[in-house]
Amino acid sequence: MSLEENAVNLEVKEIPTSVTDDLRNSPSANGQAWDLEDDDADGRTLFDTPQSEDGSLLVVFRQDRFDAWKTQSLAHIDSTDGKTYRAQVIRGPFAQPNGLPANSPLLRVTQVENTMFTPPYHGWVIMALLGEVDGDNLIVPLHRPRPNSKVRLLSVDKTREALNCEGDIRLGQAVGFTDISVGLKSESKHHMPRHTLVVGTTGSGKSTFMSSFIEELAGAGFCVLVIDVEPEYAEIHKPAESEGMKAVLAKRALTPAGIQNSFLLVPTDCEAACPEHPRLRRFSLEFSNISPFLAMDLLQANDAQSDRFLFAYDAAGDLLTELIPKGDLAAHKEALQNWNDQESGYPNLKLGQVLDMAQVITGALDGDGAVQERYLHSDGFRAHASRLSEYVAKVKKKRGSDQVKWWRKTVGQIKALYGSKLFDRDGLMASDDRKIKSLDYQAMLGPGHVVVLDMHGLESPQHRNLAISELLRGVLEAQDALYTKAPAEKKPKTVIIIEEAHEFLSGRKLQQMPALSEQIHRIARRGRKRWLGLAFVTQFPQHLPDELFTLCNNRILLKLGDEETIRRLKHSVGGVPENLWSRLRNLQPGQAIVSAQGFDPALLVSLKPGRCKLLMVD
Repeated sequence: MSLEENAVNLEVKEIPTSVTDDLRNSPSANGQAWDLEDDDADGRTLFDTPQSEDGSLLVVFRQDRFDAWKTQSLAHIDSTDGKTYRAQVIRGPFAQPNGLPANSPLLRVTQVENTMFTPPYHGWVIMALLGEVDGDNLIVPLHRPRPNSKVRLLSVDKTREALNCEGDIRLGQAVGFTDISVGLKSESKHHMPRHTLVVGTTGSGKSTFMSSFIEELAGAGFCVLVIDVEPEYAEIHKPAESEGMKAVLAKRALTPAGIQNSFLLVPTDCEAACPEHPRLRRFSLEFSNISPFLAMDLLQANDAQSDRFLFAYDAAGDLLTELIPKGDLAAHKEALQNWNDQESGYPNLKLGQVLDMAQVITGALDGDGAVQERYLHSDGFRAHASRLSEYVAKVKKKRGSDQVKWWRKTVGQIKALYGSKLFDRDGLMASDDRKIKSLDYQAMLGPGHVVVLDMHGLESPQHRNLAISELLRGVLEAQDALYTKAPAEKKPKTVIIIEEAHEFLSGRKLQQMPALSEQIHRIARRGRKRWLGLAFVTQFPQHLPDELFTLCNNRILLKLGDEETIRRLKHSVGGVPENLWSRLRNLQPGQAIVSAQGFDPALLVSLKPGRCKLLMVD
């Protein structure tokens, strides 16, 4: 017969006073009775066991101290050997009855019989040693606190000072500390010029946090560029509208509000996610700014296509130089002398000219040597059809044995890129009667500007990635120039946020695209010294390369469910206690582990929600 079946026939009697007195006066878990009058400690350390681990210890505390203990609490341990240690709660607080095991039949029977019996109990926590206190410093602990050492919880002010986590770019509140905010310091080069990784599954609150992060950065004087591919941020100039978001904001005493001084930039004639945006601008990129090697990487051309593209590219450049007017030739040749083909494109070269050259070479190799002007492009060599014909006749002698099929595939690839209308459209009118302009990067990088680059209208991932690459190059060049000429006290600060970073920086793709990999590392190295920070946001961190994890010094980790990804992060993200890794799979929406320079250890944070409208949320 089971215990539960036996319990039905039990006669429920009042527990004798002598039993309850024995329970109250029983030894606590550390072998001593609590002295309620004389012991002013919040807890006591216990003896170690064979299961004890380096860097952690067990602390017990009285029942009347239970409310003072919280997850992530900091405490000083006054060891009986005279040393003082600092430690943090990494597990617990838990409750355990005094003198009884938690699964005691006595407790189980009273619950089955609906008898309210709560014996005296104590609390316990596992704490991680952070260091030995040496004056105002924290040094590496060479010993452990002795058993029965007093443990004193730090006050809110002392905790705030020890955590050193309050910055003017507010991320949220430390879980367990209603009076302690967590933020990055806008004036510290240890924070925002360093790069940021934000990861979390769908529904983890990633976008809601990012909108708040954007607002905080702009409020601190940063120019924020958001490369938006979904799109989500096209209407951040409007306040949040959904009742759900209003309720979340109300709990934080926040009111819905749009982000001011925001702009929406849309490529050439692509669809705009918010066509009525009051500051919508249509932009075009300059093909001459793009390295031909990077273009081939991002277009994922094979070796045969790359060879023919580069041949047509160089041929178009040579013919362009022959056609330069004498008055402009000296400047053009000087630009050629300074040209680095790994970082930018052939000076003054247009995509239409490369396309014309590739098409005419293909026709010549196919047996049709005639150049038909009507098939050439206005921004190509249409005005110089005869010169193009003469030039291609010479080329045919060099490439006469080429396989035409590969030239046709190369032409098709260039045509598709040309058809995206991404390049060389300055001064033309879009279908909504807005003038298309080349980007003025320096004008774009104004303090407090929030520039959303709405890239969702570019359907080809390859074309979108090529545009993103050129935007990164242009921003770095402009930031470099602005930083150099600005006085020391007014250096410009910029952050580029790359949404869906896994589509642009896939680890598998980067291995096949050395030019792109080199560009990202160059921007990361140079940008960090010039107050240009990158923020990578993704729901699929498992697709990112390992080097990106180590490149980012600020990590904001929302809920993740992939065990392999969590293991990869653990190898690269330092200062995160083991207990936080185990909680990563079960974080609530809007909660995150925050690891940044100066945060030791990392903190579990309730993130600040954004106040603006998001298209994928509202």
